[in-house]
Amino acid sequence: MAIPITLATSIGISASTELPDALRSSGLLLVLAALAFTPLLLIAMRKFRAAFIPPLIFVGYLKIGQAKGLSLTDPTMIALLLLCGSLLLDLLFASAGKGRHWQREFLTQWKGIASFGALAAVTAVSYLYSPAPTYGWDKLTRFLVISGVLFIAPLVLIKKADDVRHFTLALLVCAVLLSIKLLLGVTDASLFDPTGHNLSPESRDVTQIGAGQLAAIALLWLLFCPYYKLRPFLLMISAPLLCAALIASVARGPILFFVAVLAPFMLLRRIRAAVTSTNVWLPVLLFGFLAFAGSLYWLQQQEAAQGKLRTKTAEIKEVLSGSSTPTYTAGRRLTLYRWALGMFAEKPLTGWGLGGWSYYVFDRDFPAYPHNLVLEIAAEEGVMGLAALGTLLLTVSLAMRRVWRSSPDLSFIAPVFVFSLLATMTSGDINTNRPLWLWCGVIFAFAGIAQSRLDRSKPGEWQALLTNRFGLNRQSLKAYSICS
Repeated sequence: MAIPITLATSIGISASTELPDALRSSGLLLVLAALAFTPLLLIAMRKFRAAFIPPLIFVGYLKIGQAKGLSLTDPTMIALLLLCGSLLLDLLFASAGKGRHWQREFLTQWKGIASFGALAAVTAVSYLYSPAPTYGWDKLTRFLVISGVLFIAPLVLIKKADDVRHFTLALLVCAVLLSIKLLLGVTDASLFDPTGHNLSPESRDVTQIGAGQLAAIALLWLLFCPYYKLRPFLLMISAPLLCAALIASVARGPILFFVAVLAPFMLLRRIRAAVTSTNVWLPVLLFGFLAFAGSLYWLQQQEAAQGKLRTKTAEIKEVLSGSSTPTYTAGRRLTLYRWALGMFAEKPLTGWGLGGWSYYVFDRDFPAYPHNLVLEIAAEEGVMGLAALGTLLLTVSLAMRRVWRSSPDLSFIAPVFVFSLLATMTSGDINTNRPLWLWCGVIFAFAGIAQSRLDRSKPGEWQALLTNRFGLNRQSLKAYSICS
């Protein structure tokens, strides 16, 4: 049931008609349709609440045009409003209930919420002395609003097995749509230009780093997550498509990180069991490899991708050979890192302020960053920012350890989080790396599920658990399924 909801959301966020024009042309008919659709939307928000989370991280790569300013018809705004509506609706029902279980669940994960709040607070304070106020404000508002909602949403909306299933199916639908766009975009030039104009092969850049990261994330989630129906059938279809899309993104980082994460986690029996538990895991791996190779061969035949593919192949060879002075974008990344380290050396305590990297390097107030989350925070927030980020990652690690020990059926989130963390080391900034903040929230949500199982097994020990700082417990709870 989550698939129709997500399809409806995808159709809705793809609308490009401005609201005033629609009202003038449709008038009363549009109002009546909205009134009729609102109850269905509210029911969907309540019943399939977790399905509204994935569209927010995919919508930026699914839409073609970019909104000018704040617009209610912007697909990102629509996805954000739908998710916020689901959050508010769930909190309203929870607060109106007789019990106060939601307060207890939040209290259990207070360290995770506090650690993310500390990072947000340090980021906000650093804006006060930013030399790039325009870019800094845009960066701050997007991080606090979008990334903040993505972090909180799993804590509120993912509480049981059905929520995990709805989240997974929504992720699957969004990933399939994105994969189709990536594959079509290699030959359709209009998909690479926000205005929809055709571009010559020489002027096009087929590299889609963010989209490639999402394709790899979805593939890892679907491979290791055991909680969705028709899993063998959906894997047989989605895995080859996502493998082909990953290659079609022509992004070096996502491909290397995907292989670097998949290989070691497949050696872990607890994680590997989620893949081998299906009867079609060998055909899935085989078809995935064939799609990987086939997409690579197909790209070599496309004029727009030939040059970029040769460049990326040469970059990978340089990286694997251990070159200390790589060329191409890999060499430019090292230059960006050195500049960030120079900024940190000059102002190690407080940093240069949010968005200060662009001012330091280019002497301009416009979007620019070193493509490394740790170095970006070190340069712009200094030791205070590094301490806040380190505290958050440490808290996530402790929560992940609890999930790994007490609820192994939920440990499939580990490879997804590791991939997203690695991706932040070579691409994006604190705002564009939104999947990382989402997975932090998901890990805390899974830790909350593990805590709920512990509460059901030992209902008389709740007060003792509150004093146990994060509720860490080594007792094995394998007998308690997420479906219980």
